[in-house]
Amino acid sequence: HGKPRTASTLLFNMVGVSNFLYLMRHEPNLVSYIEPKYIKDGQPYGEYLREGPAETTKIYKTHIDLEKFLRYDAVIFTTATTSKEAAAIKSSLEKQGHDVAYVQDMERLKGGGIPRIAHDFAFGYDLPKDDEEEMVEYFSKWEILRQCCGEQMSKYWKNDLTPEVYKKVALKDHPHPFCADHDIDEIEKGFMETKLYSKLDAYPNMRPFNKPSLRDGELNGTYCSSYNERIKTQALNFYGQPLPMENIRTGNWTEEEHSIFLEGLKRHGSSKPSKIAKMLETRTVMQVYTHMKDYIQQQVQSGNDDDDELVKVMQRPALEGGDLAIGDLALAYDETGKLILVDKTSMSEIQVQVQKPSDNT
Repeated sequence: HGKPRTASTLLFNMVGVSNFLYLMRHEPNLVSYIEPKYIKDGQPYGEYLREGPAETTKIYKTHIDLEKFLRYDAVIFTTATTSKEAAAIKSSLEKQGHDVAYVQDMERLKGGGIPRIAHDFAFGYDLPKDDEEEMVEYFSKWEILRQCCGEQMSKYWKNDLTPEVYKKVALKDHPHPFCADHDIDEIEKGFMETKLYSKLDAYPNMRPFNKPSLRDGELNGTYCSSYNERIKTQALNFYGQPLPMENIRTGNWTEEEHSIFLEGLKRHGSSKPSKIAKMLETRTVMQVYTHMKDYIQQQVQSGNDDDDELVKVMQRPALEGGDLAIGDLALAYDETGKLILVDKTSMSEIQVQVQKPSDNT
């Protein structure tokens, strides 16, 4: 369990592999009863937990509220960002009645890397030194594949690979620190040659752990480079589906495109850039984001607050007590009632202001 992007998949795989190694030494006949699964909100998790033979060890990854699992005999492994947060999470979950086995925090992971986490699990599962060494060898290569390959790779590396028209502007100045330096085919082949990979591969139910994520296909030595090439040429989305490339335009917007953009803004508001992009058919969601940001900034600078569409975009979120985010910019009212433009990356005000519209506007 854990928030997305807190190495919860590493934790999931560590739990699965540690259970596998433990059972291989103590009750090898139960290895084939290990059941890995990802559960998302809306799925019948209760049925999953109740069904199956009594010998089954169910190892589930989820991001949903753990309160739903209180009625079941579940042991919790979860993640945190800092060691302080980890202690607070463990205490809170135990007060709620959960049996918490381990809280993996990003500080500890970054400080000691895979060897430290592997040592923690080897100690917790009472595994011998050779099992721990196999885990370090296996997960050191898996960690690279996790970041640089497959459907749930690092968002920074994916943005590096993505065609220019689909690149996320906020990530363009943050290239991935090491994926470009690796021969990903060699890493994949090296991973497949580890002792632990071969042991897991002998059991069909354990093969999901031998992939960068549960969503990915089986490794074959070139799976990662092939997938990365598809991102470069087809701009795959989060679910591995190609994005349209043929009709996407770059450069200045035409009057017709801007007119459709304004109609989309009026119809769908600022929170639905994907719907505006569908209306346009010639621009990506990120291009719509950027155009919307530039348009609103121009209107604010010119004091054009009597524009009905602009009022609808800017006024309603602020009056409801929130703010409006467009890319790296946000609109909000300050304590004096002025509408201000804020740079979210530095949390500083951009010195462009207009007076808050009256209630009768």
